[in-house]
Amino acid sequence: MSNNTQDNGSNVPAEMHDDPFRKTCLVPYVDAAKVPAAVQDKLKVLPFRRNIFYLLGHSHGLFPHLCGVIGGCFDGKTRKIPLLDWQLIVLRTATVLQAQYEYDVNLPVAEVYGMPQEKIDAMGCSAEDVRDGKGPWTERDRLILRIVDEQLATYTNEPQTVKDALKVLTTEDLVEVLIILGTYALIARVIRSLKIDDDPEIPGLKDMLKKAVTSD
Repeated sequence: MSNNTQDNGSNVPAEMHDDPFRKTCLVPYVDAAKVPAAVQDKLKVLPFRRNIFYLLGHSHGLFPHLCGVIGGCFDGKTRKIPLLDWQLIVLRTATVLQAQYEYDVNLPVAEVYGMPQEKIDAMGCSAEDVRDGKGPWTERDRLILRIVDEQLATYTNEPQTVKDALKVLTTEDLVEVLIILGTYALIARVIRSLKIDDDPEIPGLKDMLKKAVTSD
């Protein structure tokens, strides 16, 4: 490659950029003015900036569709499982995969919609504790956590876990749990791989979340 080839910014250390949002991320965030209209629309899906959208937006073709799945989770009329089931999946996934950014941007949603503090505090408990009946979890919580933990450890579930889950969840619920888990595991891997920056503080965030995210 010629030494005169212009660098697009992806190989330049983050500290050499003038992007105020970028300190740690290994690639630039998209320029909203230079992406296709379909991507621009999805960057505005929330009334505040989230760096993850400006990172995923590099995939011009796939990001709008992925954002459709995420948006479906936000919408109580589209999402079938209860909102706090969704947040249990996301927070457990983020905790197990050590995706702090994913945890931090979802925790306010869980708090706004009333996830008990004892459950938040227990999110990092072991899979063994979940199976052994320890902690503040309901039977439904435990089955969802078992599904999440097994999937993240082995990419599959034990037949008995599925059988047990179907005593509490409908088939539609179970499939939605797996879709949500897979979606947020994907996002967690992008977050960790590319070293996303924390979002800046958002004044009035919880009030805006009440409007952007609908309950059951």
